[in-house]
Amino acid sequence: MLTIHHKTYIKIPKEIVYKTITTADGWNAWFTDQTSLNMNADGTGDIRFKWSNFGIENANLEDGGKIIESIPNKKFVFQWSPGTTHTTVTLKLEPYKEGTLIDLTETGYAKSDKDLKACIGCATGWGEALTLLKLYLEEGIVYKQDL
Repeated sequence: MLTIHHKTYIKIPKEIVYKTITTADGWNAWFTDQTSLNMNADGTGDIRFKWSNFGIENANLEDGGKIIESIPNKKFVFQWSPGTTHTTVTLKLEPYKEGTLIDLTETGYAKSDKDLKACIGCATGWGEALTLLKLYLEEGIVYKQDL
């Protein structure tokens, strides 16, 4: 099974990082355009990501799925379908130095051509996304590409 794994240090308390990755306003501030997120009291729910004129292809993209688990200031887990299968994205937050170590893992890709292409794209994309999250939280910089 194919797996994506990234870690990034963000010099911001985990409470702020958690709020940014578990709210629609948080995602829309630095990465997406019209994300919707509904969280139940038990930490489950659903998430829908939307991008307009994204990337060099100026694509309009939408994807999302179930929120599997949300543990305040520690973990956020959701599913989506960037390829042919549902994959699971786990974002773990750990205190580190003066901030937070965010550990992202995505699992569940099949060994099909479409999933391999999606996995490669998401491996690159998640690395870029974590960099954008870091720039947004540490420096207040928002970079949404409009090509």
